[in-house]
Amino acid sequence: MSSPAGFDAVSNALANNFLAKFIAWGLLSALAFHFVAGIKHLLMDADIGVTLEGGVKKAQITVVVSAVLIILAGVWVW
Repeated sequence: MSSPAGFDAVSNALANNFLAKFIAWGLLSALAFHFVAGIKHLLMDADIGVTLEGGVKKAQITVVVSAVLIILAGVWVW
């Protein structure tokens, strides 16, 4: 990668590699879920929805929002 042509060759090789894309998607998926779950915990720290019903609802919202973000990450990576 000592020249622009070398950088282009490496980036094109990685852009067309299934394993590299799969690993990038997996890392982005983990980051998205961790981010959404962190927001859920911040809401709990602020005493928002601390009841049993609120906890179930926030868990469901966390899964749905994470799934949407994971799908979007997959579309962006592939």
